[in-house]
Amino acid sequence: MTYVRHFRHTSAVLENNPMGDPHVRNVPVYLPPDYSERRPEPYPVVFMLAGWSGRGAHYLADGGAFSFTLTERLDQLIGERKQPACIVVFPDATTRLGASQYVNSPATGNYMDYVCDELVDYIDERFHTHKSRDYRGVIGHSSGGFGALAFGMMRSDRFGALCSSAGDSWYDFMYRNVIPPTILAVKSAGSIENFVGSFLASPNPMALMGANAVLAMLTLSMASCYTPNHEVPVIKGDLWFDLETGELIDEPWRRLLAWDPLHMLDRFVTELRSLRWIHLEAGLEDEYSLQFGHRQLSRKLTSYGIEHAVDEYPGKHGGHHHRMPARIQRMTERMLAR
Repeated sequence: MTYVRHFRHTSAVLENNPMGDPHVRNVPVYLPPDYSERRPEPYPVVFMLAGWSGRGAHYLADGGAFSFTLTERLDQLIGERKQPACIVVFPDATTRLGASQYVNSPATGNYMDYVCDELVDYIDERFHTHKSRDYRGVIGHSSGGFGALAFGMMRSDRFGALCSSAGDSWYDFMYRNVIPPTILAVKSAGSIENFVGSFLASPNPMALMGANAVLAMLTLSMASCYTPNHEVPVIKGDLWFDLETGELIDEPWRRLLAWDPLHMLDRFVTELRSLRWIHLEAGLEDEYSLQFGHRQLSRKLTSYGIEHAVDEYPGKHGGHHHRMPARIQRMTERMLAR
């Protein structure tokens, strides 16, 4: 039987964060059917990072009459001994503007420290884990995929395995393409302040405000994460383009590109080489062309002689959740391999 415990975790590092977002967060934790504190072998742990605007609990959603939930599928695989028993953690790293990108930012708060330090220790203190990065992995989709890559590079002391599912990458393409819809949405509202206010006031903006508005909100939230500036009202970050012409602005554009995993990789070769598992997955028809970002990441990893796995499958950016159990299976098997 699926066993998910829900904790209310009080974060010290998120308290009094610049956006005024909650520092008490819900943290669901999946425990395998045979979980026991007396088990001779401790359990490996996998952290699941959601995409932009999503909480980790999103992975626990009921798929309907014709689908298994993630935890039901894990129960089945573990019960049939096709999957190592493991603990799975579902953090919430959302912000008022949508997402933190799982990084430390003076405009949003220290979300990398929140997950990598506070939550890692919180889980190790409460459950029968190895308390070692070699048995702790991180899987994420989209913005969560970027988070997984960033953790693997910047916090390899905490995570020894990563899986990026259509993780944000190739920013030179990705964050140029969001410029026109952002300009259209902001100009239609009259100002950034008006746009953000109407978006946040909507009862369901992702469904009701249209594709341009969603891309605009994503873009504005990226500024708070990657190009923070407290002097900018509302979004507390510098845009990397002119809101009238769309022309790139050099200084914030360079700061944004510095967070592209394609650029980060060169600075963290040693850390990536130390990981026990690197897995890149994406759909062949991803609307944001993230399969091409992954291919470029793979080429760079190969040039450095870093072992990794790459998988592509028929599909777009969404509709990927049914692949998560297999990703967890491959990761935990690698972590437990001697």
